[in-house]
Amino acid sequence: MMVAQFVRDQAWWRLNTPGVSALRAARCVVALLDAGAGIAMLPDDHPALEALDHAGCFAGGAFDPGEAGLAVVRGWELADEATGTEQNLLGALAVTVGAEQAGPPFTYAPDPVVYGSRS
Repeated sequence: MMVAQFVRDQAWWRLNTPGVSALRAARCVVALLDAGAGIAMLPDDHPALEALDHAGCFAGGAFDPGEAGLAVVRGWELADEATGTEQNLLGALAVTVGAEQAGPPFTYAPDPVVYGSRS
């Protein structure tokens, strides 16, 4: 799945990017790898994936969430302190990318099983 591979690629980008403390980078890398694994298990008709498709993120046969989406992924769990709450990277990505597109706003209600969550 293109989204899962994109997320895993960003984990490796973060690992190879200097300037962030080792603890923050490690938290981000682990969170992205975890999210990528969860996203890979989702069905193609998952609401967040459909929202990304509607936003045009799969145009040209590759996944491209734009600059705002890239910032969401690259900054995932990068704060000085862990968030301490369950979050969903795919949902945050869909909301961010959907907000940039014309049309009705996308709202995301997490699944009972939250993929890509960090506690």
